[in-house]
Amino acid sequence: MLRNNFTIEAVADFWDKVAEIYDQTNKKIGSTHFQRFTESLKHLEAKPGDKILNIWSRTGNAIPYLKEIQGITIYNLEVSPKMVQIAKAKFPDQNFQLTNLKSLPFPNNFFDAILSLETLEHAPNPQILIDEFFRILKPQKKLVMSLPPKTAELPLKIYETFFTNHGEGPHQFLPSKIVKQIMKQAGFEIVIHKGTLLIPVGPKLLKEFGEIIIKIFQKTPVKELGIRQFYVGKKPQ
Repeated sequence: MLRNNFTIEAVADFWDKVAEIYDQTNKKIGSTHFQRFTESLKHLEAKPGDKILNIWSRTGNAIPYLKEIQGITIYNLEVSPKMVQIAKAKFPDQNFQLTNLKSLPFPNNFFDAILSLETLEHAPNPQILIDEFFRILKPQKKLVMSLPPKTAELPLKIYETFFTNHGEGPHQFLPSKIVKQIMKQAGFEIVIHKGTLLIPVGPKLLKEFGEIIIKIFQKTPVKELGIRQFYVGKKPQ
């Protein structure tokens, strides 16, 4: 079983340290940061009355997007106590809880959808987390994940050399082959695997050109060069 060489305590400690600058830093990259929300909502298929898990929620930036779906109940799980504190101040009407990305405090078949944005790469044990997603998701419902591919390690280092960034802390970017293997082992049927953000920074036209190219080459290795990969898994009946 895949196991990373960092602890959840180390992950929480890092995100506590960058919590105060997290929103400010992400505003500087604008659409590249917020693209995770607009793209994931295309695949979530939630409807009024649904219970949605948002893990991990960080400072709650997904909440305004999720609330576009009228009548849903959002459960927000976060690793960092300081990020929970900031999120509660921003969204006092929302429910936030701490998580260890291992044992999730919900019964079997509880959620109508799970949203997991840039989370799996920070889990000390990715397989256990995906197994938990499968357990708490209702049959015929979907898990929507985004995460960087293994190929994003070098671009991240180059970006952080020239630009201010909050950093990633303890993490392990996984090849898409491994991510899909973990999902299948948990029991998920993989509905979508999509590479995005071929050119994540620069002028708008250049970024849009990058999206055209990666869309054309989704069935080639070019897809793996997109710094944000989306995965949609369905739990069978």
